[in-house]
Amino acid sequence: MADPSNVLLIGAAGLVGSHLRDALSGEQVTPTFHGPPPDGGIRLDITDHAAVRRTIRETKPDVIVLAAAVAYVERCEREPQATRLVNVEAPRVIAAESRALGAQLVVFSSEYVFDGTAGRYTEDAERHPINEYGRQKVELEDLALETGRALVCRTSGVFGVEPRRKNFVYQLVDRLRAGQPFDVASDQLITPTYAPALAHAVVALLRLGHHGIVHVAGPRIMRRTEFAQLVAETYGLPTSLIRPRPTAELGFAAARPLRCGLDVKKVRDVLGADLMAPDVGLAEFARSDTS
Repeated sequence: MADPSNVLLIGAAGLVGSHLRDALSGEQVTPTFHGPPPDGGIRLDITDHAAVRRTIRETKPDVIVLAAAVAYVERCEREPQATRLVNVEAPRVIAAESRALGAQLVVFSSEYVFDGTAGRYTEDAERHPINEYGRQKVELEDLALETGRALVCRTSGVFGVEPRRKNFVYQLVDRLRAGQPFDVASDQLITPTYAPALAHAVVALLRLGHHGIVHVAGPRIMRRTEFAQLVAETYGLPTSLIRPRPTAELGFAAARPLRCGLDVKKVRDVLGADLMAPDVGLAEFARSDTS
């Protein structure tokens, strides 16, 4: 990535996108928003292919960071055609424009490209998704990699400050604060990732000129229930309200891969350090959560 680079950040309002905007503060950034944009931003519906092409051709970015997506696994399963418009068809157009312009493309994928039988996956492990969200992410990865200069960032269990309070940590904290029980899958592994650490790692990878698939995730693979306990303890909330339940009892429409930890040796070797540990990230997150 040139210094400074002209970066088009598509989806700057979401959990990952908002923290990327902060991490890219030293670059020339054009952020896009699906809703009314703040000063300096562009309103963009990524399913409007003509608008996407026009925006890319007018801004002429060196780097396109695609942080916009439908991240709801259940919605993808129930509405595959509608969600593919955002998660596959829009990236198809963005990838084509990126390739034509010679820009580097950054996309975000998931451990859900795997079937969850291995327990710790490296970047070159065979992909075998078992739900629609995972299948869409496989297609996203392939579209990006076909450009020849893509950085595909697989991540897991992302948490951090988010105005709409939608990520797992917020859901758990809000429920426990209300004195209500919260069911948590007892048989799922995740790799919790603090959003600011994810964003800074992505920017560091870009500045190093890295491309290909990288697992950009926290350093610990944990049971989802273990992470939930850590969240409650960090916030000083009752762990007794956390109810471990087998995934099969939770009534999901989409199958969940159970043992989906991400091996992060590659990102550690490239950056010379791990991303922030989940307990440290949670402590920082709790201090910044003034709600």
